[in-house]
Amino acid sequence: REQNVRRLWEDSMARVAEEQEILETRIGESEDKRKRTKRALREALGGHGGISRSASLDASQETQFPIAPELVASAAQAPARTPTLELPKDALANNRKRRPTIAALTNNEVSDDDDEEEEEFFDAVDAGEVEVVDVMPPMSPPAVAVPVAEKAEVPALNVEGDEVALKKQQLEQEIAKSYRGYEDGPRKRLTLDADNRPKVGLWGILKSMIGKDMTKMTLPVSFNEPTSLLYRVVEDLEYTSLLNTAASRPDSTERLVYVAAFAASEYASTIGRVAKPFNPLLGETYEYVRPDLGYRFFIEQVSHHPPVGAAYAESKNWDYYGESAVKSKFYGKSFEFNPLGTWFLRLRPASGGEELYTWKKVTSSVVGIITGNPVVDNYGPMEIKNWTTGEVCLLDFKPKGWKASSAYQVSGKVLDKAGKTRWSMGGRWNDKIYARLTPGYEADVSEGNEKAFLVWEAHPRPTGVPFNLTPFAVTLNDPAPSLLPFLAPTDSRLRPDQRAMEEGEYDFAAREKNRVEEGQRARRKVRESSGKEFEARWFQKARHEVTGEEYWKFGGEYWPIRDAVVSGQRDWKNERLEEIF
Repeated sequence: REQNVRRLWEDSMARVAEEQEILETRIGESEDKRKRTKRALREALGGHGGISRSASLDASQETQFPIAPELVASAAQAPARTPTLELPKDALANNRKRRPTIAALTNNEVSDDDDEEEEEFFDAVDAGEVEVVDVMPPMSPPAVAVPVAEKAEVPALNVEGDEVALKKQQLEQEIAKSYRGYEDGPRKRLTLDADNRPKVGLWGILKSMIGKDMTKMTLPVSFNEPTSLLYRVVEDLEYTSLLNTAASRPDSTERLVYVAAFAASEYASTIGRVAKPFNPLLGETYEYVRPDLGYRFFIEQVSHHPPVGAAYAESKNWDYYGESAVKSKFYGKSFEFNPLGTWFLRLRPASGGEELYTWKKVTSSVVGIITGNPVVDNYGPMEIKNWTTGEVCLLDFKPKGWKASSAYQVSGKVLDKAGKTRWSMGGRWNDKIYARLTPGYEADVSEGNEKAFLVWEAHPRPTGVPFNLTPFAVTLNDPAPSLLPFLAPTDSRLRPDQRAMEEGEYDFAAREKNRVEEGQRARRKVRESSGKEFEARWFQKARHEVTGEEYWKFGGEYWPIRDAVVSGQRDWKNERLEEIF
């Protein structure tokens, strides 16, 4: 009888979830239709509401950001460019005359709400209704200068231009030493041609785990993909070209546009990735070097409960570091993953000096589990702060919700030190992100300033790749013969269960997974019996010199020791590393 009751409950849950999905789809379609009708009404009445946001403002309230004389002279000498988005010359006058009438006729349903107009503008861009340029406009108002007295409030990085140039040169030389083993370049495909994992019902396994911490669940190996949670961190670096572009821009708010796009681009790889990466073992490490892109990356699992991975990546133009720490739970209808760690970016602009940026990641979830149609969503606010200038970018990752148009949508704005909006951004974190110059919502928009330009575009996702990995993720677990002799014995590429999973040996992967996890439990018991605590080998807890936050500081030892191993002067066996595999 108890089994029958449980079966009835499970069937009811499945029916309710399916009916809810249908209802949400219908409501979403209705909302999208309402939105299109509203936009069409605006255009029919001549309001141009989705294009000009300043049109309804009184001329006496309009202000202009000061533009440096040298920028004006430079613009005058520049060749003429055809505006990508042309505003009718009488648009401002027409809008001032018509908007009160429109508002009266529609109960303010088509009033020029700032957030909605921004959303409509980027919807129009996404739909191909507004032409887009591929590069940032050549001229923008300079950022608000930060007074010297105000700069003193935040501990300065205190790096002069010549010193930064020398540091870049030294970094480039140091990073080049780590290229040994990566001469063959990143691999293009896995050994398997297809994902032939045993099919197991996700809901059938998870229904007894509602309310539990995901990191403490033991699931069948067939729920895994052949990657580690450590690999998921390095996947943040797929679009480092955005950071190099940011370093090349002369204006700090322009740099912030590209840094924000980089922070948002980290989620593109999550589409379709519902399989679970392997939980790293305590002390597990991973290195990843890209000679073609000029950076190196290293991460160590520094805590098991709670799971924390401390990472550090560097190139001549930037350092990116932080900790991968999440709080996760299964709610029956969805998994929720709430990131806890702060991420830091130290940028070295071509104009000199260094800038420090920080942000926290947004919530990730997997929905549609009961109905057997799992979908990844990422949502929540994200603040990217430039601690050196005081400028911020506020991004909003919209939850998938009922509206189909809101799926994968992200929007935001870049504010200067004075709180003025300099740039607005919008698009979809799984596809493209655009931006346009927006010199304060209260400011007049001059001709050409409302051009949208493409900031970032996701790389193509080939179909049929086993485990639904991205081309970038395919490169991560490569056991290149030229590289294996130089890897630390704790490197994830050497993990046997993960390797067996990639090669399609699922039964062996399950046995090895159990063996290495039992080994980890045995090592923990030995430490507990002797009163010792685990100590990370390559990172140490520290207080950040600028933000004051506690974080995991990279000691810097790993790469010099690796260089010595490559040259035959040292051996990994003598480096106090536990045998974890």
